[in-house]
Amino acid sequence: MGSSSLSEDYRLCLERELRRGRAGVCGDPSLRAVLWQILVEDFDLHGALQDDALALLTDGLWGRADLAPALRGLARAFELLELAAVHLYLLPWRKEFTTIKTFSGGYVHVLRGALSEDLLIQSFRKMGYVRRDAHRLMLCDPSGLRQVHS
Repeated sequence: MGSSSLSEDYRLCLERELRRGRAGVCGDPSLRAVLWQILVEDFDLHGALQDDALALLTDGLWGRADLAPALRGLARAFELLELAAVHLYLLPWRKEFTTIKTFSGGYVHVLRGALSEDLLIQSFRKMGYVRRDAHRLMLCDPSGLRQVHS
């Protein structure tokens, strides 16, 4: 698995999971280890992400007395954000991914439980979502996600 084919390896991993009926995060432990190493060590990537990952980590851990549950909450939040991105990347035509309800479900219990509303809106905006009203985000520009991955 070379770095030049990392995007392709990740896409293939997601497609394998989808064929198995599990459209979600990549489950390949070796690929996840490579991605983790890159996220930790590649400061150019931090710049490309516009320090989003570091801002999200800081936001999720700020003021938390017990870091273990905060880190578990952040891990679940990152997985849910990744899942949203994966759905748009692999299945952009699916109607159910055009709206995100911000008043219930995973948004409230997982995402808002770990991260601030401002950073969540900013993260979803980068995937092409905009706030429609106080209760929904709507997909307006799915091409934004493809640009991030190219």
